[in-house]
Amino acid sequence: MQYLVTYNFHRTFNIANMLKLIRIKLFFILALILCTSTSTRVLGQETETSPWSRFGMGLTIPTLSSPQLMMGGVSAPILDGYVINPDQPASAAGSVTTLLQTSLHGTNTNMTEGDSTATFNSGSLGSISLVIKKPGGKTAYMMGITPYSAKGYNVSKSFNDSLNNTIGNIVETYSGAGGTAKSYLGISHVFKGKKWIPAGNLDSVLVASRALFLGAQVSMLFGEVTSTGRLDFEDVTYLDNRTRTSMRHRSLGGLFGAQAYQLLWAKYDEKRNFKGSATLYIGATYSPETLLYTDYEKTIENVQLLSSIETVIDTASYINELDAEGRIPAKFSAGGALVYEQANGSRFLISGEYMQEDWGSISDSLFQINFLDGDATWAKASRTSLGITIVPGSGGASYKAGFALDAYPIAYNGSQLSGWRASAGMTIPLEGSRSTSRLHFGVEVGHRGLESENGTVLEGTLEESLLKIQIGVTLAPFFKNLWLTPKLYD
Repeated sequence: MQYLVTYNFHRTFNIANMLKLIRIKLFFILALILCTSTSTRVLGQETETSPWSRFGMGLTIPTLSSPQLMMGGVSAPILDGYVINPDQPASAAGSVTTLLQTSLHGTNTNMTEGDSTATFNSGSLGSISLVIKKPGGKTAYMMGITPYSAKGYNVSKSFNDSLNNTIGNIVETYSGAGGTAKSYLGISHVFKGKKWIPAGNLDSVLVASRALFLGAQVSMLFGEVTSTGRLDFEDVTYLDNRTRTSMRHRSLGGLFGAQAYQLLWAKYDEKRNFKGSATLYIGATYSPETLLYTDYEKTIENVQLLSSIETVIDTASYINELDAEGRIPAKFSAGGALVYEQANGSRFLISGEYMQEDWGSISDSLFQINFLDGDATWAKASRTSLGITIVPGSGGASYKAGFALDAYPIAYNGSQLSGWRASAGMTIPLEGSRSTSRLHFGVEVGHRGLESENGTVLEGTLEESLLKIQIGVTLAPFFKNLWLTPKLYD
């Protein structure tokens, strides 16, 4: 009978393992279907309304979660067990449990160029991220999809043939749409160290004093951007001109991250009650240079309105280039944070980070196609961020604020596109969920334009003032229901 019990135990154990694998595989399949279906909507949305998105793949979109955006974009050193940080793969191992996270973003853009002004509104879906981790475990898995760049503009200008005064008014129109997204899979692991902290004169407490988090992601960049240029003549005896360009991008890349923390000091009283501590956090990420493959198609046509229908008269030029090679430069970020914690659960965090992506190191001669397009040139992109987080007490809301200086990878007429952003927001527990789920609310104001050598915006050039609102949610399982973890007994 003893052997029969043992046999049944092992059989149950094997079945449990099999069910566990089936559950995980099914969940991954469903998550991938969700990410794939969502990507179509992400790419189809008009997430950018800036004429600066004309160049390259469009303006890049931060892959950060809402809490990181509220802190000016600081992400490399930030370790929060209740929030997913998709831009730092090492942070997944610090999650308290399995987490699912997404967000919505709304943007109001006010554009000024000379005496002309315009206002546009746009919205977008943020990253969809999933971290799979057993509570108390040291290894975590992560996956998700996030917008990478967006192109969306529609500008026009008209002028008169003053030289001959025979053609009449001429209207130039330029428009663009589309974007790219990045899907990723990653793994993270933590190595922890402990030490004894004195508690009074006769006792001590064993605490986690240091840790090293390592993580890696493999990602796939994909998407399509389109641009259209038109030249319309008032005189119907002249043929209108239309230029259409389509670029379908794809690239396989990776992201490596490391985080570490060191307990600077901690205090406990004679009854082993926690009284306060200070901890130093550091972090860095690195994404190596990758190849970018582009299916490029450009058509130049002469068109004319015939019976109110635009008809192609002839094709002046057609270019079709498959698998044209380009490069995406290496990217790195590094930063640190200092955290003070008190006995009542209140915390104060101050952090800073620097990010750099040198697009200026990539020459147009290395591209088989006119990837950048227009009169712009590549420049070194960077971001310098500062952020703070205040938690008044245990189990309550946290309040965040940040500031960032941005340098975009575009230079025009010898001046680089640059700007600043100031942000603030809060994260609150999801009431009634009986879990560690969180809601995130944030607001951000900013400004960007072409800067001169002394740091001032060039007069008469396009300037943009931005107001962004962010709403995000991080979902965690009910404390008695561990997602993706099979029950020991049925």
